[in-house]
Amino acid sequence: MRATAMVMGLCLALGCSRSSAPAVAAPVAAPVAAPVVVAAAPAGQASAGALTVTSPVRATIVAQGEAAPNFQATTHDGHAVESNGGARAKVLVLYFYPRDETPGCTREACAFRDAFSAYTEANAEIFGVSTDPVDAHRGFAQHHQLPFGLIADTDGRLAGAFGVAVNSGYTARTTVVIGRDGHVARVFPDVSVDGHSAEVLAAVRAAR
Repeated sequence: MRATAMVMGLCLALGCSRSSAPAVAAPVAAPVAAPVVVAAAPAGQASAGALTVTSPVRATIVAQGEAAPNFQATTHDGHAVESNGGARAKVLVLYFYPRDETPGCTREACAFRDAFSAYTEANAEIFGVSTDPVDAHRGFAQHHQLPFGLIADTDGRLAGAFGVAVNSGYTARTTVVIGRDGHVARVFPDVSVDGHSAEVLAAVRAAR
């Protein structure tokens, strides 16, 4: 009895009772994760592959002397290029081709690559255009060390604005030279790859 009385006295002193709920440990706050900081992509890289074409699709190919169709594009390597029919700083060469890594397209791209310094001296920019996606363009450009940008015209909108045919997903091999005055200086339909870069360079040098 004395032992029981002692226990009860101890419980009263500590504030215990039969009806008291067992003590629950206070929840431990979960550590707050540090915010993830994503490094900003280099200028233009985030929108690589973007393409806006505001000129309508044409039934026939553009003609020499016409104002160039309106478009804005970002190449596989983040380079911005646009044409709106107005004055521009450099002559623009758009060469449309069927498919990355095919024999003829590879020869054509490498010919433009090998003459790239001459185009630069002539104050011109070169851009290849096909329906291949951006990733395919990146691989193609890296494989062949292409020093110019490639535009992913995946749905043929840009080709359509220039009147270049797209059949079964393959763009017809066509080159358009746009002069510094914003007008079409020369059109090369049904391109034959061999010797083509040299004839385009001559047209660039003659463009206004």
